[in-house]
Amino acid sequence: ILFLFNSFIDGINSKKYLNLQQSIPRNIIILMEFGFFLFLMGSPWLAFALTTLLTSLLTMASILKYRVLGEPLIFSDLAVAASFLRYPRFYMDAIPKFLRIIIISAFIFVPVIVYFVIKADLPPYSHWVGMVIITLSGSVLAFLWKKNWSETLMTHPDLFSDVRNYGLIATLFFYFLRWRHEGGPAPLEKSSSCVPPDIELLIIIQCESFADPVSLSTQHPLPPLPTLTRLQKEEGNTRSGQLDVSGFGAYTMRTEYAVLFGQEEKSLGFRYFDPFLTAHRNMSYALPNRLSSSFEERVFLHPHDLRFYNRAQLMPQMGFTQLISTEAFSEDDLCGSYVGDIALGKKICDIIEKSSQKTQMIYAVTMENHGPWKQVDGIDYKDPVEIYDFHVRNSDILLDMLDQKLSGLGKKAVLAFFGDHRPSIPGYNSPGRNKSTPFVIKTYHSSADFDFPQDAHISPAEFSEKIMSLLKKRSGLPEKEALRT
Repeated sequence: ILFLFNSFIDGINSKKYLNLQQSIPRNIIILMEFGFFLFLMGSPWLAFALTTLLTSLLTMASILKYRVLGEPLIFSDLAVAASFLRYPRFYMDAIPKFLRIIIISAFIFVPVIVYFVIKADLPPYSHWVGMVIITLSGSVLAFLWKKNWSETLMTHPDLFSDVRNYGLIATLFFYFLRWRHEGGPAPLEKSSSCVPPDIELLIIIQCESFADPVSLSTQHPLPPLPTLTRLQKEEGNTRSGQLDVSGFGAYTMRTEYAVLFGQEEKSLGFRYFDPFLTAHRNMSYALPNRLSSSFEERVFLHPHDLRFYNRAQLMPQMGFTQLISTEAFSEDDLCGSYVGDIALGKKICDIIEKSSQKTQMIYAVTMENHGPWKQVDGIDYKDPVEIYDFHVRNSDILLDMLDQKLSGLGKKAVLAFFGDHRPSIPGYNSPGRNKSTPFVIKTYHSSADFDFPQDAHISPAEFSEKIMSLLKKRSGLPEKEALRT
């Protein structure tokens, strides 16, 4: 009954009934779960119910995630559990009301039931039976892994195929196992050259959920963004195009990591799903560390809680000399639920003006466009796509503010602006459509020397290397040296 129920529930996600060989990994894991709950509770029926409830919740979460973000549940999603408790509004709007009721009911009634079962006078041997089940199933799993599965089972990330062929439960477990044993790349060599750069100021703007509204929804056509359109038409010292990001509606950290570390997602293996979890292993690749001899000040600016993705600890390790967060803003700077992009633009301009004669790098991550897109005070918009359009036009104003500021500043500068992913607005766009986001790179008071054409499609890692190559070319270093540190 245990295998039948859980196989049926897990099969809803994989959309097919697995054959005997494919189901063996899943069944062993389900048996281990059952043994664990039996050891804790001493009741086989409660252990059965908790095992089935866990499978059901994981399956529902995966189906919901696939509908909104176009990707099934993955082991690294469990890392956002603390973020969910800290900022539930990030996630609750994506959960249907009936599912919220189920989740809340489970949190209320399951502990109560567990309490009364534990208090009941159950035979003590049930706990030992649970321990025997855990030991035997765990031993079988370890034997099969060492004998065969470590070389043949889910050896590389192929999420959709593995969920379809082995089920969600097995994929979650074995992807986590692969991730735990995956090593990082060899550290980059440090450059022997200390030639100072020609560029005095580098500004990189990672714009939350930034997409061209014209391409967002065919059902609800929106006018183009004036600044983005203007810069896309410029030649010479400006390049624009599409950033081919892998995420849709979420996974800011994947794009952010690729730009900050210049590593292609395919090279990360199982670490790709949440590269910030293992970023501490790769600090020699981090852009601020690679540019530490070029820019005296390296500022990371994000008007939100830096505990997300462990930025508070990771950013100094990456080489940033200053972190600026919510403490630099007030309630007057809010535009909707988050600090507005115009207020962020003013802060960046203020930092530039106070920088004296120091060379400076600023990496800013915006927040205004983050969902859910609810009605803003004083703005007569109720439709989510219109509210999003209102916010993204403020991002366009931010881009114009920085363009005007750098044009009149007189310093040799580079501005790189990009969207981290497209927004997921149910009913207007879907994960199966285009995922790319716009980017702009512009140089100021320095002759352009781009090595790629206008309207190019590049990956976030290539975007990072285009910036590095541009800076090194300015300093007179040969191209071969430009790609080393």
